[in-house]
Amino acid sequence: MIWPGDIWNSIRDVTEFAVTEDHLKLLRHAHVSWDDSEYGAPSIDSKRPYGWSNITGSMAQILDWPDRDWIDDEPPPGVEDQCVRLHAETAIALQIVLATGEFRPGRYTRSERWTIDWTRHES
Repeated sequence: MIWPGDIWNSIRDVTEFAVTEDHLKLLRHAHVSWDDSEYGAPSIDSKRPYGWSNITGSMAQILDWPDRDWIDDEPPPGVEDQCVRLHAETAIALQIVLATGEFRPGRYTRSERWTIDWTRHES
């Protein structure tokens, strides 16, 4: 299995990103709490980001992915990696929706990898 942190490290500096309906569906189900470390800040519950601790199962339910091919609550080959990638990508999608104030799918760009000046491009 691919680790979400590895995916995040490979995509966090992108300057172009496509927000999809799947990203937005997941973010609408995000469980927000308070992280008391340091000064404190709002955060998404890392154990149950989308409802329950079976993250892949939560994602499949939210995204209406059929689970008829699952065996003992385990997804078929390829689905878990797809979920892990989508899960890591929600970090960038969240940056974009917060920066733009909109939950809209589409292509977005930013001027540099460290900025949050995401702009939606109509096409």
